[in-house]
Order: sequence, then C-alpha cells, then structure tokens
Amino acid sequence: MTRFLFPILYALVLWWASTGVIIVLYRLPRRTYALSFAAATLVLLGCLFGLYATRNDTSAFGAYVAFTCGTLVWGWQLTGFYMGFVVGPRLEPRPGAYSERVRFTRAVRASLHHELAALAGVPLTFALVWDAANQLGAWTYLLLWLMHAAAKLNVFFGARNFNEALLPEHLRFLGEFFRQRPMNLFFPISVTLAIGATALIFRRALDPAASEFVAIGGVFVGFLTLLGLLEIWLLMVPPAGEAWGETR
Repeated sequence: MTRFLFPILYALVLWWASTGVIIVLYRLPRRTYALSFAAATLVLLGCLFGLYATRNDTSAFGAYVAFTCGTLVWGWQLTGFYMGFVVGPRLEPRPGAYSERVRFTRAVRASLHHELAALAGVPLTFALVWDAANQLGAWTYLLLWLMHAAAKLNVFFGARNFNEALLPEHLRFLGEFFRQRPMNLFFPISVTLAIGATALIFRRALDPAASEFVAIGGVFVGFLTLLGLLEIWLLMVPPAGEAWGETR
C-alpha cells in the first residue's frame, strides 16, 4: 500500500504547495517580481540539471527527483506567465463585437510568448533524457502542459465557474477572451481524454509485475492527471449560490 499511498500524498503536497507559492509571489508588490523570478529561474536551472542527472536512475529516489524537477520546470513557466514576464504582446482593446476566429487569434497573440515558451519546454526536457531509462520528469512536464492547455481552452470556449478577478491585475485584460457558459463542446472531449489517459496510466502502475520505478512513476503521472481533470471539472460546477438554487 505504501508503494502507492506515499507517491499520491507527495504529488498532492507538491502540486498544491508549488501552486500556493506561485499565487503568493504574484500577489506581492510588483517591485518584488524581478527578484522572485530570478530565484525561480535558479530553481529552473537546478531542476533541468536534476532531470539530466537522474536520466538513468530507475530507483524510487530517481522517480521522486525526476517528478519533482518536471513539476517545478512547469512551475517556472507559470511563474513567468502570472508575473507578466512571459505573456505576449499587449493588445489594444477592441471595442464592439467580432467573430470567434478574431477572438481566438487575439487570445493566442495575447499569450503568445508564454505558449511558445511552454511548447519549447517539451523538446528541451525530452532532449535532456533522450534515450534514457528515466524520462518521468519530461512526461510530467508534458502532462502538466497539456492539462493546463485543456483548462485554458475550456475557459476560452466557455466555462460556468471562472472569474477574471482571480487573475493578477496586470493580466485582467485577458478577460476579454473568456466566456461564461454552462457548457461547451470541448469540455466532454477533454474530460473523456483525461479519464482514458488516467485509466491507462493506472492500469500500468497497478500491474503486479511492474517495477517499483514504473509503479511510482505511474502513480505520480496518473494522480496528476486526476488533479488536472478535477480542475477542468470545477470550471463547469455552478457557484455555490447557483447550485443551491439561490437567485442573484
């Protein structure tokens, strides 16, 4: 049981702790951003080295280190985005109605630098562990990127329970691209794909013949997929008042 329980607890703590640290940092005065992002960049460099150093370590320790490094590399991407260092060219407000194609184009441009940096992280992390026995960190980064992209697309197409007030003030302009809807067509697709991926990952991890490294790594990645699925699902959950039938 500990073979699976400890990785679940560790993944939960790491995921929530790293998210909490990012939120705390971007809520600090903007004069602190440069120092915070510099510190985050040092962590990034250390994690990239960690991925390379453990590329052939298939012990339980190697799994924990690789998973931690992959998660924190993605954390650097989010830090740069929410602090406004890696976002996209600032667009001038465009009054009046415009087509969905134009809205999508403007949304991509508004976060273009972040999207390109996040995409570049995929070949970078895999290059560090290419043809190696321990690729867990790279797969962790890839999964976090895909789940984040799925959540952003759901917000773009329309989500019931998202408020741009949750964003830092310097990113509130992104609210132009959000839509509040009870459902969108992409939601069931993203949920179905996430459930299918989770099932396949856990099936491999729970195989009695799986090595300790495969089991731990599978639990890490499978549980992260579940957390991402929960995040997407919560976007469609009615706010508390609406769920209880209260009027506004």
